[in-house]
Amino acid sequence: MAQTAAIYYQEGDAIDYTPSSAVTAGDVIVTGNTVGIATNDIAANVLGSLTVYGVFKVPKATGAIAKDAKVFWDADGSPNVGTASTGAATGTAMGNTRMGTAILAAGSSDTYVNVLLTQGNRTDANDVAVTSTVAGLTTGLIPAGSSFVTVTSASANNQISLPAGSVGDVIRILVGTTGCELISAVAADKVNEVVVGATNELALTAEALYTCTYTKSGFWIVTGETKLGARIAALVPDAL
Repeated sequence: MAQTAAIYYQEGDAIDYTPSSAVTAGDVIVTGNTVGIATNDIAANVLGSLTVYGVFKVPKATGAIAKDAKVFWDADGSPNVGTASTGAATGTAMGNTRMGTAILAAGSSDTYVNVLLTQGNRTDANDVAVTSTVAGLTTGLIPAGSSFVTVTSASANNQISLPAGSVGDVIRILVGTTGCELISAVAADKVNEVVVGATNELALTAEALYTCTYTKSGFWIVTGETKLGARIAALVPDAL
């Protein structure tokens, strides 16, 4: 018997959601193991959607959250500003649901924490941290199979290296407070139609998020957005 083929349904930045009671834009919703945010009002028992990817300023509970730390949603938590027990972001995992990663540090008394939402049930096993190096080697190598990479860099001229890819691979790269350069560990690979490595590199901006997609043999497409969600244009590798 032939295997039933998968059928494309929708992009992964949002999921369908039908609430049993009305939802207001900005509400944080836990459905199963997924945390999403309503970007529009949804009436009770009406099909709407929750955004599960992007950067949001989320009300937080008392307690500091470090940059790049995991952030969880406590559905019964009390925000620093607002109504008690209505839900709040926290750095405490016990009894709460993982929602994403803090892209900026938040102090104990801060009202909000800036969170990069974690899509669906992505496992932490594919989260890695790399440190850029002069040639993108050793700690600058992104391991094959990584899905989310946080980058620490001492210089905007240091480099990190994409791994050998398989068609369909998607790697998201969150750059820290200092930018870096992106090359590939595979000498012939191209990023946005330009061979990167010995003579060319793609400059990555500090505190920005990049999505690297391996579209066919030897080809990566890289797009980016700032911490405020604005798209980064003209991502073309430059000569070293």
